[in-house]
Amino acid sequence: MIYSLDLDAPMIRPTHYRLLRGMVILCATWLAGCATNPDPHQGGFINGITGLANGNYQRRIDERESVYHTELSAGEQLRAQAQTLEQEREAIRGELNQAQSRLITLENRIKQARARLASQKQQVAAARAQQARLAQAQTQLVQTKRQLAAIRPQVQKAAPAQSIDALKQRSQALQHELNAIDDLVGSVADSGL
Repeated sequence: MIYSLDLDAPMIRPTHYRLLRGMVILCATWLAGCATNPDPHQGGFINGITGLANGNYQRRIDERESVYHTELSAGEQLRAQAQTLEQEREAIRGELNQAQSRLITLENRIKQARARLASQKQQVAAARAQQARLAQAQTQLVQTKRQLAAIRPQVQKAAPAQSIDALKQRSQALQHELNAIDDLVGSVADSGL
């Protein structure tokens, strides 16, 4: 059989299209077989065409955008948590400052109460000392009263000059005792207890 190169011949025309179609399929298959790496940074032109044709590039872009948005929202959540934690720390600092102020106030109140108690103890001790002085003054008063009671009848009687001098001395001694009693009672009264 002799074939003519006339492309318009009815027999050759379908063969030509079949051959052309076969070559396109063969090239596409060959190109697809050469594309072994889906990374656009590697592989060159054929990988680029294959990645564009089958949507690998778009999938990678979508995945990376999804990861970016996820990381972005996670970062915003972390910033919000950090701000909340800082607010809580600030509130705790305020509470600690209030507690410190209350501690200082309570410490001062305790010091004042101790000083008051010490003062009261001193006052109690002073009051006991004053009571002892008053008891002493009372005892002296009773003795002086007895002496006075004993001297009165003697003054009423007519006594010799000698006994008058003794009575004067006794009267002066009574005055000294009364002055001592007055000093004791005055010191108690002046202390303000």
